[in-house]
Amino acid sequence: MKEFILGLCFVCFCAVSLFAQPGDSGNAKIEAQKVAYITNRLDLTAEESARFWPIYNQFQKDRKVIRGNNKRKPRLENLSDAELEEKMINNFKKEQELLDLKKTYFEKLKKVLSIRKIATLQVAEREFKTTILDMMKERRKERQKRRKNMQNGN
Repeated sequence: MKEFILGLCFVCFCAVSLFAQPGDSGNAKIEAQKVAYITNRLDLTAEESARFWPIYNQFQKDRKVIRGNNKRKPRLENLSDAELEEKMINNFKKEQELLDLKKTYFEKLKKVLSIRKIATLQVAEREFKTTILDMMKERRKERQKRRKNMQNGN
């Protein structure tokens, strides 16, 4: 069964790679790792995987739409009080939309997974995010160390 799950993860990895934008291979790799991590962490059966991933992927897309694009945000010092208030109210609206979205998808996931697996999903997402951030910090430290060594070597 584990071999089947690993095979399914490989297929998911290939699918994610095919849909990745040119020059977006880092994100595709991270997404493939996330699929493998969550599948393994939740110990999804083949049937659960087939039903879970379309729901989860649509949730991710819907969440991204609500969050909007990540434009450069003006510094708070450059905004008037009225603009700050509007910004805060808009943030409250986004947070409510995200909460409503989570509730909607929770109901959908309950039809596919046990409550325990849904709760584990939330933990697995946090664990994966922490792992990726730690890896990025480590790589940044290594690059800084190499630069420092190169500068000292000149």
